[in-house]
Amino acid sequence: MEKVLTLIELIINKMELQTDLNWIQSELMKVKDPDLIAAIKSMLKYREKKSSIEAIDLSLKRAITDKEAGRTKPHQEIKKKYEKWL
Repeated sequence: MEKVLTLIELIINKMELQTDLNWIQSELMKVKDPDLIAAIKSMLKYREKKSSIEAIDLSLKRAITDKEAGRTKPHQEIKKKYEKWL
C-alpha cells in the first residue's frame, strides 16, 4: 500500500509541477518590463552554470576515486599510445 501511495504522490507532484510551469509560462508571456526579463534570463543562465559546475565537480570526484583505486595510466603512456594522432 505504501508503494501505491508513493506512486500517487509522484503523479500528483508531477501534475502540480506541470500546473506551475503552465502558470509561469502564461505569466511570462505578459511581461513587458525589460529589467524583469533580464533578471529572469539571468536566473535561468545561472541555473545552467550551476549545473555545469556540479557536473565538473562530480567528474573530478570520479577521477580522484579512479586514481586512488589504481584505474589510471600515466600521461606519458597515453601520449605514446596516441602520438600518431597528436
